[in-house]
Amino acid sequence: MTETRPGLAELPPSGIAPPFVSYATMAEATIPADEWLSVYPALQALKGHIQEYPGCQKMEVYARAGADGVLLHCYTIWDTPSQLEAFLERGYTFERMLADLEGLDVQRSLLMEKVF
Repeated sequence: MTETRPGLAELPPSGIAPPFVSYATMAEATIPADEWLSVYPALQALKGHIQEYPGCQKMEVYARAGADGVLLHCYTIWDTPSQLEAFLERGYTFERMLADLEGLDVQRSLLMEKVF
């Protein structure tokens, strides 16, 4: 006996959960070890600052120490694309902080969507 499942069009509206979507930035940078002690407290301040922007769900930073310094992945998560766009146009981003603080650049920067 085979089980048949109804298609989405056949399910009642209460049986369909809309997808949860959020919008994110990801930036990757390697901080030289001798500059890490000035970058770390700036990251803490940046997190508090960014999370005050309308629509910002959170900012997360992941780090890995290596021979070249500290590899960072910085994520910001937003409610809507327009809030993310406004932040990128006018906000104080991770990229801008690195350039101001130590004249550092990110190696990679992406815009992404979280789908579940």
